[in-house]
Amino acid sequence: MNTSKNFRSEMVGIFFILPNLIIFTLFVIFPAISGFYLAFTDYSMLRTQSNFIGIENFKTIFSDFSSSSFLRSMLRTFVFTAIFVPVSFFFSLFLSVITTSETVKGKNFLRTLFYWPWILSPVIVALSWKWFLDIDAGFLNIMLEKMGMQPKMWLLEPNLAFFWVTIVNIWYVAGYFMVMFNAALTSIPQEVYDAASIDGANKWQRFWSITFPLLRPTSILVLVLSMIMAIRSFELVYVFTKGGPGNATMFMVQKVYEAGFQDYKLGLAAAMSVVMFFVLLGLTLIQFRYMREEE
Repeated sequence: MNTSKNFRSEMVGIFFILPNLIIFTLFVIFPAISGFYLAFTDYSMLRTQSNFIGIENFKTIFSDFSSSSFLRSMLRTFVFTAIFVPVSFFFSLFLSVITTSETVKGKNFLRTLFYWPWILSPVIVALSWKWFLDIDAGFLNIMLEKMGMQPKMWLLEPNLAFFWVTIVNIWYVAGYFMVMFNAALTSIPQEVYDAASIDGANKWQRFWSITFPLLRPTSILVLVLSMIMAIRSFELVYVFTKGGPGNATMFMVQKVYEAGFQDYKLGLAAAMSVVMFFVLLGLTLIQFRYMREEE
């Protein structure tokens, strides 16, 4: 009798899980397997047939650095990630501390203001900043001219374009991470701070000795998410600069897009996606291992 009840309970559980499992299989597992297979073919949108070519696509990707634009875009993505991850982490933590402080007035307004960019479409964000930095009609250059300074070509000089792409991406995600930190900060018991104050700890000591360690789970989540966002950056950057000038802001995802939908080489694009997957997987595992060793 108990066996029959257990079987019925298991079937009920399977019944509720099955729709999600089917959707996950159709839209995640099957495309992933297809992508891995395509990476070893010369599949093109211009031909009806494809051939298995082994690792030729990967040879093309990992050819000489000077001739492989994908490797250069990968290096550029790593540089962007190395800047984006720590700056967005500490900036969003700073915003969270401000918007949860008892001494700051208008906290609800500030939270809304800082979170507002995240609810906008990346396309709208990119177009807004593109107008703001426009060489002729941009607000920033107009202000520079009024102060007697020469307008700058913010998005036409490689280093400046890379700088602004980084700044805009950080500005875009900071509010999202701020909300995560807010939830973690407000869950810390006030009694812990009161006990530290009695022991003579000042605000700075309380933050580094109590707040920061207790934020560890949220910090790990923010670091992992920010790294994934940085490596997968595409929509905002593409609308903002289209990878220019001179490929200065060309990241890995855009190279995959161009290989697949401009050059119609879906096999090569799939191989690039496989490389991206293992790069992201490796970095995530390293990050988790480092965090575990710290514990």
